[in-house]
Amino acid sequence: MPVPRARLVGRARELGELTAALDAVRSGGNRTIVIAGEAGIGKTRLLDELTAHADGVPVLTGQCADEGSGPLPYAALAGLLRGIVRTVGPEAVVAAAGPAAGALSVVAPQLVTPASDAGADRLPEVLANLLTGLAAERPVVVIMEDLHWSDDVTRAVALRLARTAPAGLLLLLTYRSDDVGRAHPLRTVMAELDRARLTTRLDLARLGVAEVQAMARDLLGGSAGLRNGPAHGRDHVPAVGLDAGLIAEPFADLADRSEGVPFYVEELVGFLDTDLPDSLRDILLLRYWNLSREAQALCRVVAAAGPRVWHDVLDDVLADVTTGVGPEPEEGLREAVDAQVLVTTEIGYAFRHALAQEAVYAELLPGERRRLHAAYARALEGALVRRARSVAKLSRIADHWWRAGVLDKALTAAVVGHQAAADGAASSTAVALGERALELWEQVPDAEAVAGLPHHELLRTVAESLRGSTRTARALAVAHEAIAEWPADDPAGLAGMLSDTALIAGHAGSGEGPELIERALALVEPGRDDAVRAHLLMLRARHAMLDGRTEEGIEAATAAYEAGIAIGSPEVASVALNLRGVSRVQRGDAGGFDEIDAARDAAEGAWRGLSRYYTNGSDSRILVGEWDRAVEIAQEGVTEARRHGASEGSRIMIEGNVVEAWIGRGDWAEAAAWYEHTVPLIHDSVYTAYLTERRTWLLMWRGDVERAQAEARHRAATWERFGRLEEQIRSRSRGTQAELELLRGEPAAALERLSVVVAPDHPRSPAYDLTSLALSARAIAELRAAGQDIDDAPYRAALAECAHWQTFPVWSAVFEAELGTGPWTAVAEQPGPAPAHLRPYALYREGARLLDAGDRPGARAALGSAITEAEKIGAGLIVQRAQGLVDRAGLTGRGGPAEVPAPASSSSPAGGVPDTLTPREQQVLALVAEGLTNGQIAERLFISAKTASVHVSAILRKLGVSTRTEAALRVPR
Repeated sequence: MPVPRARLVGRARELGELTAALDAVRSGGNRTIVIAGEAGIGKTRLLDELTAHADGVPVLTGQCADEGSGPLPYAALAGLLRGIVRTVGPEAVVAAAGPAAGALSVVAPQLVTPASDAGADRLPEVLANLLTGLAAERPVVVIMEDLHWSDDVTRAVALRLARTAPAGLLLLLTYRSDDVGRAHPLRTVMAELDRARLTTRLDLARLGVAEVQAMARDLLGGSAGLRNGPAHGRDHVPAVGLDAGLIAEPFADLADRSEGVPFYVEELVGFLDTDLPDSLRDILLLRYWNLSREAQALCRVVAAAGPRVWHDVLDDVLADVTTGVGPEPEEGLREAVDAQVLVTTEIGYAFRHALAQEAVYAELLPGERRRLHAAYARALEGALVRRARSVAKLSRIADHWWRAGVLDKALTAAVVGHQAAADGAASSTAVALGERALELWEQVPDAEAVAGLPHHELLRTVAESLRGSTRTARALAVAHEAIAEWPADDPAGLAGMLSDTALIAGHAGSGEGPELIERALALVEPGRDDAVRAHLLMLRARHAMLDGRTEEGIEAATAAYEAGIAIGSPEVASVALNLRGVSRVQRGDAGGFDEIDAARDAAEGAWRGLSRYYTNGSDSRILVGEWDRAVEIAQEGVTEARRHGASEGSRIMIEGNVVEAWIGRGDWAEAAAWYEHTVPLIHDSVYTAYLTERRTWLLMWRGDVERAQAEARHRAATWERFGRLEEQIRSRSRGTQAELELLRGEPAAALERLSVVVAPDHPRSPAYDLTSLALSARAIAELRAAGQDIDDAPYRAALAECAHWQTFPVWSAVFEAELGTGPWTAVAEQPGPAPAHLRPYALYREGARLLDAGDRPGARAALGSAITEAEKIGAGLIVQRAQGLVDRAGLTGRGGPAEVPAPASSSSPAGGVPDTLTPREQQVLALVAEGLTNGQIAERLFISAKTASVHVSAILRKLGVSTRTEAALRVPR
């Protein structure tokens, strides 16, 4: 029987929130709402109610689908793209995508001619940009349904849209909460959105008894009547004149049987005068059982197709196998549609609800399933001739052959689908099909001939797909399997596999990369495998450069450059020249900048060489404090990356250098906004390590110390893993973590962390070591203030080794000021390339020194300047500290209400304060005399309670007293 439309019951609050969101978007706002709930709870129904009153606002819908053994790749994205095309037209879509339009070919090959260099990995960016551009012109609703069946690309699009949602965009995301377990990849996306507070979440609960009854009355009021007769019969006739009172008892039973799930209420309400089934699965089959045998058979055929089926593919399957649908399949289709078991779509047929499809599919007998899946595989292979080839079709063909149990064809299709998915950047599909091919290999005779490639080559491509899906540990294990199987008579191929494995090891945070490269180099002889050898020499130079082994880096880069010239490869020559220049710069040789610039010309327009220039060229300028030049190089690189259709990761790495230079010159608000937008879009990788460390440092100095501490704890394992491979990561993360330890009042922990900079085996890297040495001086000073005797000689010796570096004057001045052996004014007035925060920091420290010395007017001036200059760049930490001193010392007005005790200039008699106390200890002692606790002292002086406790203990020891009261009596009245 047809399902009448009931009023939306029990969802007034949720619909109100959605309506308010739509109104906000119409007024120029943006919203993202996540709607979660179990299967059949009414997620789609709720959205239908909203969009029915969208009043001219375009609604673009994409629905994810499950093909039985995994997500159907790009299912939701294809729907969204069709909606964009319907709204603005195909020519406008291609024009708006610009040079990146080729990425759309993996979703819609009929829209854009597929090309070998389509840049499929840019698909999330391109689609998100299209939707963003559409929303800029008019309000638009974007719906992404059933994300529990999403592939990785679809999740990336959803996350990107939520992060970048422009004014005019209402993004609605739905998923089955009961299908998203702990290991489901969607959990990570939802957690990120929750953490960033970007979404409103609506969890749909089951209906109560009264709500079920209200829904049932609505459905009955809109139907022709109740059916009667056995639940499994065929020839039901409408019952007329049924008194509403007679159905009060069935209503109560209805609430129990449906368990408050709206979809089950719809299925049951037409059968209240029958014996209702006990199981939910049987409830789903009520309408199916009331079809004719021929229509039931046809529904089983459709169920084997998966989420939906094309008209012509269904026709081919019906013509291919005996199905019991009878001579007039259209009659069976009409009956199933009329009964609302099936619904028509723009391309064919689908079940009214995925739950019904799952239940009908379970009705198939094993032999029936195999025959139908084989027929569908053949029909889809025929569709490849009629329609454009796509990853989704190839994936479904592979799945049907596998479920049909035709293992040789399943292996062939899995390999073809795996390769197509890898080329199309559908990494989750590539991994699933690749792993299936590996599983089938042992079950298929002469598998190599069937698959069309040897097993070790399949392992190689699967390992690369696993790396692309960020499953790096598994990727490394599979890569080692490939190495173990590689034939001994193919040394060049094995060398290439070792090279790939070294790259995977780097992404996995494993330190075995250099060893793998050396092993590979031993396999390729000069003069015979020069192309492979040149690539390996380049990798050797890169590893040495990143690890801070500059001499090795220069030597390896020179060899790679010569190899590149010998084989006539501008790309190799350019990258090698770049790496040599960077190693020279790291060593302190200014001639390295000339080589980096020369590498740009040597690239002859090849993006790989150019990308290294834009990345390393801008980074090297950052290292010497040339912020504006770094921004200039990196911004040009971002433009060129888009023009060349570069990967998103490559572009973001260059953009990250723009942002880092912004930090150096004081554009902190812009930098913070970029990190907030970009970091959540990056998978766990070396990029994550770079960007999250800088974001954490910026959070700390902008004054959000609590969040910075939490971020450092969260990212510590990632920083450590990639820090084992790269000097820049380990040095910067070490410094950021040490600064946070200092803020927690843990100078000993900070100095222990930083002491690696004076270790005998530490390769000297001035660009990174100078900041570590300055922090070490701060930690030493704090420990000395607490009474510990710390030798600074090793740190001074390390500092002297960095005297040739361009920024040495800046950081040596900070080093001396932190230790009290140099003035903070020398830092504040430093003419060299100092980061923007150093001057206000130095003014704050000078103000604190003057306050300790009793120079209140000088302190007021210095602290006021510190606050003013810190506010200009957004250095909230300095503002907080300086303002805290101003407030606590009463410096806000002329003369101030509170005086900070001046330090004693000489030893006092028995009742006085000895001059062995430091100025800070005299401050603390004065507050002890006021009766303040350690916690109150810490708050007054803006230090940690632990540091206050250390000061009090030192005071008691120096005064030779055992109690705070005795110490307080020593303060002059």
